[in-house]
Amino acid sequence: MAVGFCLLIAFGIYLERRTALRRIPMTDLGVFAVASEAVWSGQNPYLITDWHGWHYQYPPTLAILFLPLAEPVPKGLPVLKPGEEYTESNTPYGYELSGHPGYGHGSYYYGVKDQNRRFVGIVAAWYLFSVFFVFFSAHALACALEGSGLSSAPPDGNVERGRWWKLRLLPLLVCVGSLGRDVSRGQVDVLMLAMVALGIYLTANKFGFKAGLCFAFPATVKMCPPFLLIYPFWRRQWKLAAGVVIGLVFFLLILPAITLGPQRTIGLYQTWIQVLAEPALGHGDDTSRLNELTGMTSTDNQSLLAAIHNWRYFSLPRTERPQEAAPWERDVVYVIGTAMLAGIGFAGGFRRQDSRRELLIIAGLLIGLAFLVSPIVHNFYHLLMLPLIAALLDQGLAREPGGATDWKLLLPVFVFVTIDFMAAIPGIGPLLRDLGAPLLSLVYLMWAGATVLNKAKHNRPAI
Repeated sequence: MAVGFCLLIAFGIYLERRTALRRIPMTDLGVFAVASEAVWSGQNPYLITDWHGWHYQYPPTLAILFLPLAEPVPKGLPVLKPGEEYTESNTPYGYELSGHPGYGHGSYYYGVKDQNRRFVGIVAAWYLFSVFFVFFSAHALACALEGSGLSSAPPDGNVERGRWWKLRLLPLLVCVGSLGRDVSRGQVDVLMLAMVALGIYLTANKFGFKAGLCFAFPATVKMCPPFLLIYPFWRRQWKLAAGVVIGLVFFLLILPAITLGPQRTIGLYQTWIQVLAEPALGHGDDTSRLNELTGMTSTDNQSLLAAIHNWRYFSLPRTERPQEAAPWERDVVYVIGTAMLAGIGFAGGFRRQDSRRELLIIAGLLIGLAFLVSPIVHNFYHLLMLPLIAALLDQGLAREPGGATDWKLLLPVFVFVTIDFMAAIPGIGPLLRDLGAPLLSLVYLMWAGATVLNKAKHNRPAI
């Protein structure tokens, strides 16, 4: 426990050193912090950028709620006279200096000064929030599996206590690669994970409406296809469905309209649709996000669409491959996604209630399906597979000393964590990502979950 605590502190210090204390912060957190300042100061968050020139890509909800961690919109570089170079005295925080080769690509240590003092606090605060979200998520999912309360103490028996810790720590170890990348980048997927985990816990304990509100929130942060929201309608759990609908309406419409005004809210959504939603779906002619996000070779996109595109042009260097996906590639994704959704429906059946483990598995399968059909998916998004991983570990691990361990079921988990680690290793990592190995390991993991569901369906007693 003490070693883990020290590692968390050390990682936090390292995070500050590579982000807020560098002249050019290596983090995505600035995107959210700057967008929040923009949206609250009357600017359009989709038209301003952070120090890297990166845009805010999500609905207004997150920018509105990020107010306590808002960062002033960066000042642009001053216009210099011919032959003049950017130096410490004339260059704002967040931008590279010229004429100082020792600094190299923004790696110069900036320290704590007036220009970055607030951002130092923002990075520290978000890191603490992120650590809390990670451990809360693992605990909430374990409690959902056990049927225990969030405030319940660990059991007294050595065997029971050992399993209690395994259900909380092993899923985190499996996802540590994705979790570490997400936290180190200052991303918000851990917040989405915490809300999903809380929603699953509340669903398992029959708090349907509150659970629906929790499920709705992640879909308003990153608008990847929210197939998880199908669950309450599929299971005909109407309180849960009501929570989902009201949550979506509140977070996407009412909250922006109250805080920003109806007209400005409409204008922001029009801009968001124009610059991101339409291009991501292969429509429109706005290319402002092409090299930053929506292009098939712009990032290490791990969606099925990007995988098909990269497999098609694998013989070409990434820089020579087309940025736009062909229409038929998108059609193939839609067909495969529809078939997989039908397969999940068949494996899960059409009953109204699920066991606790089945609930986690179905949630994980629907989240995984969203990653397959979404046009843009990053490797660290896979941390949201924590519910499925926790359920598979709960099913596969021996429940008592000398008990049988289902190694066949745990093999997909082992493959998933191995690929997740290797995909981040320089040299082999880019090749694995280009081959779509993280995507294939995700499909393998989903296959294991669907297999468990199908067996459970056939083993249910007849009523």
